[in-house]
Amino acid sequence: MEMVFPERKISTVEELLEVFLDVRDLLIDGTERPIQRPKDNEKQKENYSGKKKMHTRKNIIISDKKKRIGYVSPTMDGKRHDYGMFKEEFPPPSVVFPRGMALWMDLGFTGFEKDYPDILVIMPKKKPKGKELTADAKAWNRIVSGFRVLVEHAIGGVKRFGIVSDKFRNRKDGFDDKVMVVSCGLWNYHLKFC
Repeated sequence: MEMVFPERKISTVEELLEVFLDVRDLLIDGTERPIQRPKDNEKQKENYSGKKKMHTRKNIIISDKKKRIGYVSPTMDGKRHDYGMFKEEFPPPSVVFPRGMALWMDLGFTGFEKDYPDILVIMPKKKPKGKELTADAKAWNRIVSGFRVLVEHAIGGVKRFGIVSDKFRNRKDGFDDKVMVVSCGLWNYHLKFC
């Protein structure tokens, strides 16, 4: 039986193509999961997410058009930015993503084109400060979000499991990371066999 667990480390193009067979588009996004408020002040600061206004843990997810999750980053503090986490896992200039493969991302990865100039990235247009988006830019954003929603559906499929969507109260080191990997594996199993 083929394994359904996502990869934890991808360092070459060959490894990426082994995980994502015949895939031309990869969908990348970050996801946050709530945790119980840590008692230690330093851990509170590290895990506090200003975006969610709660203490969280984060992962970067890479999926394909079929909503199968092929890669899950190590779990990190909720304070971390999506793009910073991505750069830590795939330091620029990255040789992991081949030419001809498109990476679909949200605005949480702004600055990607500058650090990875050889990689095709498809991202929505950002609204200019003090101005409105043009009709063409709005149409482009609808196209991008219509395709990118597939990664949101993959993350939603993983979060069907209460252990990753409800507040995580287990304080055992590294257990929150294992829970995320197992939940992604169960989601991939559901897609493959159900």
